[in-house]
Amino acid sequence: MSHRIEFALHMLSDWRVGDGTGRHGLHGSSVLRDGDGLPFIPAKTLNGVLRDACEIVARALDSGQQGVWSTWVDYVFGHQSALPLAEAARSSAAPTAYPRPAALTYRSPLRFPGRLRQVLAGADPRCREALTFSKPGVALDPRTGAAREDALRFDEMARGGVTLNTVAELPDALDGDQLACAGILLWAGSRLLEGIGGKRRRGSGRCRLELSAAGMPPSEESLRHWAGAPAPPPAPPAPTAPPGLGASAPEPGAGWERALLRIRLDMPVLVHDRTTGNLVQGRDHVPGWALLPEVLKRLGSAAAHAAARTGDLIVTPATPLIGGLPGCRVPRVVERSKDNPGAYLNRMTRQRPPDEAYERINTGYVAAAGGGGIETAAFTLRSHNSIDDEAQRPTEDLGGVYSYQALAAGTVLGAEVRVRVGVLPAGWHTRLDGEEWRIGRSRKDDYGLISVDAGLLDEALPDGAPGAEPIEAGGKLRVWLLSDVLIRDERLNPSDAPDDFARVLQEALAVAGADGVRLTPTVPEPGSIEASYEMARTDSWHSGWRLPRPVLIGFAAGGCLSFDVEAGRIGVDAVAAVETSGIGERRGEGFGQIRLNDRLLWEPSPVFAARPIPRPPAPVGDKLPPSAPGYAAARIVEREAWRAEIRRCAEAYAADPGNAVLAPLLGLTFTRLNTLRRLFDHLDEPPERLDRRIESLTRRWKEPKAVEGLRGLLTEPGSPWNLDGFIGGTENLCLTIDGHPDLREELRGEALRALLSACLSARTRSEIYGAEASR
Repeated sequence: MSHRIEFALHMLSDWRVGDGTGRHGLHGSSVLRDGDGLPFIPAKTLNGVLRDACEIVARALDSGQQGVWSTWVDYVFGHQSALPLAEAARSSAAPTAYPRPAALTYRSPLRFPGRLRQVLAGADPRCREALTFSKPGVALDPRTGAAREDALRFDEMARGGVTLNTVAELPDALDGDQLACAGILLWAGSRLLEGIGGKRRRGSGRCRLELSAAGMPPSEESLRHWAGAPAPPPAPPAPTAPPGLGASAPEPGAGWERALLRIRLDMPVLVHDRTTGNLVQGRDHVPGWALLPEVLKRLGSAAAHAAARTGDLIVTPATPLIGGLPGCRVPRVVERSKDNPGAYLNRMTRQRPPDEAYERINTGYVAAAGGGGIETAAFTLRSHNSIDDEAQRPTEDLGGVYSYQALAAGTVLGAEVRVRVGVLPAGWHTRLDGEEWRIGRSRKDDYGLISVDAGLLDEALPDGAPGAEPIEAGGKLRVWLLSDVLIRDERLNPSDAPDDFARVLQEALAVAGADGVRLTPTVPEPGSIEASYEMARTDSWHSGWRLPRPVLIGFAAGGCLSFDVEAGRIGVDAVAAVETSGIGERRGEGFGQIRLNDRLLWEPSPVFAARPIPRPPAPVGDKLPPSAPGYAAARIVEREAWRAEIRRCAEAYAADPGNAVLAPLLGLTFTRLNTLRRLFDHLDEPPERLDRRIESLTRRWKEPKAVEGLRGLLTEPGSPWNLDGFIGGTENLCLTIDGHPDLREELRGEALRALLSACLSARTRSEIYGAEASR
């Protein structure tokens, strides 16, 4: 079990971690928010500033040299190369040891405490709006020292006074002494961390970080004892081929055991697809090669590693779960009508009508057993940056500002683990059940945490082509690619030729028992198509060596091809065997998954039911008692929500010329109206004292109606909350149990001040503009 460390980040001032965007006409930069609309701080941001603080600590403890504490920094936070990785790999300065991955991993970003987060997520939207505010700013001309023209801006800021929490883990392989050293380093670094987020060197983002774990805070004796710290655990050796590669494989005709993995994304998951400029785009699914290392690590046997290399252990891609099974990529031959989005066309069996416009469906998944609608995965986009230690700002050499487009948290995916009977002992799937995995990029902080539930699939579930029949010579075989397929030509070069695909498929059918089958690509008739596919590129990477591997090029998932069966007979058993085992190379990593003669490829006009977008109900949380964590932060938020509502209602109330405040004062001159502003600083005083001030101020007035109206407004206990049309629904703006009565008393003077000020200003404007209009 890993060693847990609880992080509590107390924000002492207003702060901002931007999402890289703005809102036109409102502010130039927005605060980063989660799916509930609440501000948060990415773990990647905390990890960066905490590492800088720990580097200062290590430099001091090592007397300015590269010593044992510097190696502890590399152990806890991972290797950090000063050169770009590709350049470091080619240069003589490249390290001889393999780069060490980070030992410290985070389970979530820094968010509001659980109870407070639930209350805010289910609260009135005005409470969530009160979490932030717009802060004005201006750029100065360095030559004149004055403000530049057209340089006014507004930045969205999150309010201070709140506490954000997360949990991190250190490996359980650390013994007591090593764990104490790692804890001392992190605790000392937390003492030096004073700011986080944007503009932290100009007053924003002031904070205090507290760590809670066994041995924290360390005692003075332990600090003296560990002045000479032991070295951290050695870096893992260079990856080697696992044992057991020569183990005997089962017979090709042996059956398969299939386990369904139900995967819930607890964090966004980023599996690299392509990089466009500074945008790293993730895939809309999790490929099998991203899941295979975690599967093999938990199975933990030489036989499993050997089976993965021979194709006797297969991990299929994780796609959106539809109908209890992993979805299949929409075939490329299916097109959707532009004029009627509910109408679809299969170009393999029906020509496109000349008077209708159709478009190909580029994304989405359909049910493996047919029926249902087209599911698409949800994405989240976050911006990050790499800070140069000397420039103290993002620089292009270290990556600068970049964005990650990843699968959104909360997405549910499904994948299969297939193992030939006899390879693994019975009950092997239980080692995969109820586990938490980390996959994909940046999995040490804000990405890659998933929860996996595994269970054996019943043989009665759909396997192979539903309703498939034997294919005789002279028939047609249509192939639907469920994943990327890697094919080589006779010279062992990656191939995109249908002839090479037919050859590999013939060999797979022969192994499955369909000997003598000869396939040739179907020649399409005029106006129709028999094949629609594109090539996919997978930039392979060895995470252990931190070095690139060969680029994989093959047929992309969703492609469709059609072949004529020139000779031989393809039985149903052979079709099911090929669909289960796949074809081509690297089948253990999920490549080569296909469907043969699926019913969908023979339907002229497939029907996909429209599926409503599921919207989870907003979480509802009870109001917080004074003893609950986050009570102080909740009181700050509800107080600001009340203030915003008071200002809004005061302006709306003043817009009515006959309101209950202005009506008694209509006979007063501008001079006497302005003298009322003398009371603004005393509205929080007790009613008796305030009444004496009103008596002193209005002693010479000849308007008793105005004096009585003013006295009733300022001294009655229920004023101004009892005014019709002024403010209502304040109960919905409360996050705490005792918030409503306390805030009515606390903000009474402020509400009176806002109401009087708005009404007096409205009265002055109406008189001035009315006089100008009459002239």
